[in-house]
Amino acid sequence: MHKFKKTDEKSRIIRRNKEAARIANYRKLQDTVFTGYEKNLYNNETFKFTTKLLNWNPELYTVWNYRRDILINSKFPGMNIDQKHNFLEQELRFVLVQLKSFPKCYWIWNHRKWCLKEDLRADYDLEMNLINMFFQVDERNFHAWGYRMFIADCIKDSKQTEEDRMNVYQKEFVFTTRMIKRNISNYSAWHRRSVLVDLLINTNAKLPKIIDDPKQELYRNAFNQKDKAEFLRLEYEVFLNAIYTDPDNSSVWIYGKWLFSDSFYDDMDFDLGNSFLDQAYGAVNELAELEREDMTGKENQWCIKFNLYLLKFKFVRYRKCGDINKYPEFLKSKFAELKKKLIKIDNMRKQRYLDFSLESA
Repeated sequence: MHKFKKTDEKSRIIRRNKEAARIANYRKLQDTVFTGYEKNLYNNETFKFTTKLLNWNPELYTVWNYRRDILINSKFPGMNIDQKHNFLEQELRFVLVQLKSFPKCYWIWNHRKWCLKEDLRADYDLEMNLINMFFQVDERNFHAWGYRMFIADCIKDSKQTEEDRMNVYQKEFVFTTRMIKRNISNYSAWHRRSVLVDLLINTNAKLPKIIDDPKQELYRNAFNQKDKAEFLRLEYEVFLNAIYTDPDNSSVWIYGKWLFSDSFYDDMDFDLGNSFLDQAYGAVNELAELEREDMTGKENQWCIKFNLYLLKFKFVRYRKCGDINKYPEFLKSKFAELKKKLIKIDNMRKQRYLDFSLESA
């Protein structure tokens, strides 16, 4: 006979009654808060009720909205800048408590942004340190990355010159380099990098030297000279290293499609652009062969999809230049061959691949 301790019926009833009472209290508090919201009641008591309810459940976006209404209509009037700053510092501490338990809740991050917008003495350096703390727990937290973008923009807007404003973005670019080196699967870091590059390469501001790093100096010079070709040469190495490190990493391939897109090639010399595309195609083709060897003949879908994209992008470039008849026939054949491979290994999406052609939009 197994010796399992039986749950005491009396203890079970006590626990059930406690839970029922807890649920009843929660519902009563929720009804109280929502009644105040519907009646536009803005006072210390309703503010305390929102605090209590959000401590219980911080995912109630309507309650965060109501809390802001209370602050605007009841708390802030009559406060000077220092008083408002001190009050909002308390509010930020309250928000931080919620974020530690719910780091991926939109409404909490949104409320923190709102608090900083309301505070003329907001400490953005402190917020950057806070973000780094969240990255130590989860460096791919989409919400933390979005918040970092917001803080960087706030810091940028506080600068007096365009050079200083763009330098904020240069520092963020260096930060993405560091985060990608730490984990190439960080999609948010790759995405943020693409946004920053667009800003840095299209500004007239001259970026200052910020770190003793020869590679970063090359990037800085490329940005300052608006040299998209030089940037592509530098970034191609980053892309190549990433796909060879982890060929199944979707984040890198998505970034690669942006790298080999109109963002860089629209105003680039036709032959120079094609040389970049041919170089990338060859490297990915070589990777595909290595993957087949490592996986005993199995194809890597990402390699096939990316080379299909490159072949189509090259075709589009020929069409834009009015030389569509000069597009090599062997590349058309290769495009058809890769499509057949993709249909064979991913038949569930067969129709999508059949619809994908050199001429399709």
